[in-house]
Parts: sequence; structure tokens; C-alpha cells
Amino acid sequence: MPGPEAVERPVELEAFMAELRHLRERAGEPSFRRMAAKSGAVSHATLHLTVTGHRLQPWETVREFVRACEGDESEWHARWQEVSRALSHSREQADADAGADADAGTEAETAAADHADTEDAPGSTRPWWRSRWLVVLAPAAVVAVLAVVAFRITSADGTESADPQAMVYEGDASKFIRDVTYPDGTVVEPDSQFVKIWEIRNTGSVEWRNRYLQRIDLPIGPEDCATPERIPINHTFPRQSVQITVTVRTPSKTPVDCKVRWKMVDSSGRVLMPGYRPLYFEVRVRK
Repeated sequence: MPGPEAVERPVELEAFMAELRHLRERAGEPSFRRMAAKSGAVSHATLHLTVTGHRLQPWETVREFVRACEGDESEWHARWQEVSRALSHSREQADADAGADADAGTEAETAAADHADTEDAPGSTRPWWRSRWLVVLAPAAVVAVLAVVAFRITSADGTESADPQAMVYEGDASKFIRDVTYPDGTVVEPDSQFVKIWEIRNTGSVEWRNRYLQRIDLPIGPEDCATPERIPINHTFPRQSVQITVTVRTPSKTPVDCKVRWKMVDSSGRVLMPGYRPLYFEVRVRK
């Protein structure tokens, strides 16, 4: 029987990984550690996930895999984009199917609606006090809902919308998913290099094209972690997740704590979601 990976992976992703494995074979099948050493930007474990994981890795990772195997970057980038679009289309179709199922409603919801209709029907025997309590409690419920909305606005995390009116593009939205590498509080060596990867999701209705993360705590000092000022975000469709990679150099001084913050911008440097809190990473530099 096929293993769980063969069952769970989309066909497009499985075919793409098979092509990458074939590229590695043609390059003499170097070890992933040797490939990581040749790349200098990603770990051997990340390269291994490129051909064994359950999701399409970001182009930055695939590019390092291709470079280590001396493949044609432009050719592989075109293949990667094609697979990314196909996977996005499959996810959109799955979401649409799920939405259709949700519209049908559950038996419990239908029963509840029927029950409500029965209670409101002429000649029903609903106790008089229920209507009075509804009148009394309705204003309180409205106040409670407004309080919840206000709390979400003031206490949203790094990538959840704080104020929809502040969006440059109507329908733009983002959500932080996870730290793929180096979660906050990780201890790292001084004067060393590591690769930070986040995963975020396009939860809005706007495609992300030509977008970047712009570092906002500039200029940097001798006790700060050094990074590029701007890092690219791959083209991301609505409801699609994307991984963003940045190479970080730690300061030689220790002990210090590095916290680097970023905002999503367009090619002109315009902040696209000013109502959002920054995306960031935080590491502890220790010997």
C-alpha cells in the first residue's frame, strides 16, 4: 500500500517533488548537509522538506535546492509558480465546496429555526415572560457584542486587522500562522548567521503581488541583529499561505536580545496595512 505521504500530497506537489529528486540524482545525489553548506542560506533539514514535506516550500527555499544541484533557476521558478497556482486553485475549490456545505446548514440549525418559527406562530403558547426578557436582554447583548469587537480591535496580534478602514486596498487582510524556524526566545550564538522563516496567510480578497516586508526599526546599531532592509513576499492568492525568509546576522556583543520588526509594503515603500501591528522575530544572543 502507498505510504501516508503519497496519499496526502496533492498530485501537482508530488510531481514537482519527484522532478526535484530527479534533479538531485542528476547532480550526483549530494547529501542535504553538503547542499546546505553549498547554499549557506538554508539548513539541511529545510532542504530535505523540499522533497519530502506535505506542502510546497517557498521559492527562496526551492531556489537554494536548485542552486545546490546546479539547475536552471528561471526554468524551475516557472515550474514552481505553475505548481503554486495549481495548489491555490485546488484550495479555493475546496473552500468553495465547504462554503456550499455550510450554506445547506446542519440538522440542528434547521430544527432550531423550525422551533423558532413554531414559537412565533399565531396562537402559540409561548410564556409571556420570554418576550419581556428578550426586550430587556437585547440591549445588553448589543453592548456585549460591541465590547468584544472593541477588544479585538485593541488587542489584535501582529497580523490580524486592527482597523479595516486603514487598509490601502479594500478587502486586504493577513494572519500570522507560525514561526517555521527560530521561535521567539531562541538562543543564538554571537557573530553568527541564521535563517528566520515565518508563515502568514492571505485571509483577505486581494492578491499579493510585488509586496515586501520592510524593516521599520532603522537605523541599526552595533547591538542589533543585521538583516536586509526589505525582503520579498512571494505572489500569494487569497486564502493561500506563504512563507517569508530572511537571513539574519547576530551582533558580536553579548548578552543582548534582538527584536526586529517588519511591516508589509509595496514596491514604492507604502505601508499596505497600517492598522496592523508589525510582524517580528526576537532572539537572545548568548555565548
